Amino acid sequence: MTSKDATPAEPPTEAALRNTALNMLARREFARAELARRLSRKYGDEAPVEPVLAWLEEMNFLNDTRYAGMLVRSHIERGHGLLRIRQTLQQNGIAPALAEQALAEADCDWFALAAETRQRRFGSGAPADLKDKARQLRFLQYRGFTGEQCFAALDSVRDSPHDAD
Repeated sequence: MTSKDATPAEPPTEAALRNTALNMLARREFARAELARRLSRKYGDEAPVEPVLAWLEEMNFLNDTRYAGMLVRSHIERGHGLLRIRQTLQQNGIAPALAEQALAEADCDWFALAAETRQRRFGSGAPADLKDKARQLRFLQYRGFTGEQCFAALDSVRDSPHDAD
């Protein structure tokens, strides 16, 4: 074992943690809990993570409200539903009230998004049979849409006017 592989005897300084945190935040947004987890994993539990996180929030480099809004928008663009986005926010340590606020501010028509996501994946034609309909339903459920939204997306294909020959 070389000397550089050995763990340091003393915890890193706040300056080292600030530097690492700023480098991470320069690449993408993080939730406070997520960044705290990453810094603790990298530097250990003895590292002065809390003062660094407080400083980052004070300087507005770290902002859970901004992070939640960004995450909601990016997931909507990918065609993810309300349930999946809510779960991702929860997994990233966003408070439930803040998550609901970000979802409400997104002002998304979840039924239209489900129909659009179904059409992007499977085309504008109706499911050929029950097996195909079940496959499309599972796909929409996996993407995080509610049962009501999934069935509405599948029914909208059947109800839409078809080209006359």
